Amino acid sequence: MRNFGFIITMVMILTFSESKGQQENFLGLSFGGAIPQGSFSQDNFSDSTNGYANTGFMFAFDAAWFPDDYLGIGATVTFASNNPDKTKYMADLEKSILDQYPFLGGPLKDSINLDYGVWKYLNLFVGPNVTIPSGNFNFDFRLMGGVSFVWKPSQTIDINYPEEGSFSRKSEDKAVPALGYSAGVGIRYALKSNMVLRLTAEYANTKPTFEFIDSITYNDDPDPEQDEQSFTVEYEKVAMPIKNIHVGIGIAYNFEL
Repeated sequence: MRNFGFIITMVMILTFSESKGQQENFLGLSFGGAIPQGSFSQDNFSDSTNGYANTGFMFAFDAAWFPDDYLGIGATVTFASNNPDKTKYMADLEKSILDQYPFLGGPLKDSINLDYGVWKYLNLFVGPNVTIPSGNFNFDFRLMGGVSFVWKPSQTIDINYPEEGSFSRKSEDKAVPALGYSAGVGIRYALKSNMVLRLTAEYANTKPTFEFIDSITYNDDPDPEQDEQSFTVEYEKVAMPIKNIHVGIGIAYNFEL
């Protein structure tokens, strides 16, 4: 993806090198959809890198400064969220527990209560921005990198099985920082009074490490003197690929320095 963005940038510079330059710096706001890609969108419970993510919402604040006619520096602050397929995830988690202990049967199934939150992340990226002017249009190409803060969904698990014991766990969502990058394109159409209509499409990628449940184990002979629970949880740390295509529409303000 980095090589692809670099090649596109160089091709556009060479192709439009004879165009008349417009030093059009801009500040912009846009919103739209965040379309999950790869394992982030998949729903295989046995693969901890699968995020069950559905298409979500994206909001971005963008800016670019062009000291040169075509080459400048861009920056973005992007917030996005993806609501996972909660019904499928909770059904798979419940099945993983029941598959281990079929002898507990229906009573355990009726005693399991699950809840699952939302994927959220904030990208703070900066990098080169190329603009190609053509009449009232500007075609923007950018490749940026920086830090992402990602919140995995909060999770609540309650197992109330009076005859065999109980288990309760609630994990709050907290921000996990990770390096990330994005590559994208945009079209600006100049309106009156330096106002601009803007369309964007961007691929964003980051890979934070989270702690996930590896297994929930039933202890059929807990030691009350050791305060052992009937259900215990084992965890694993997983590098989770968060990949999205951001498609947005918004407004911007062109200005000169």
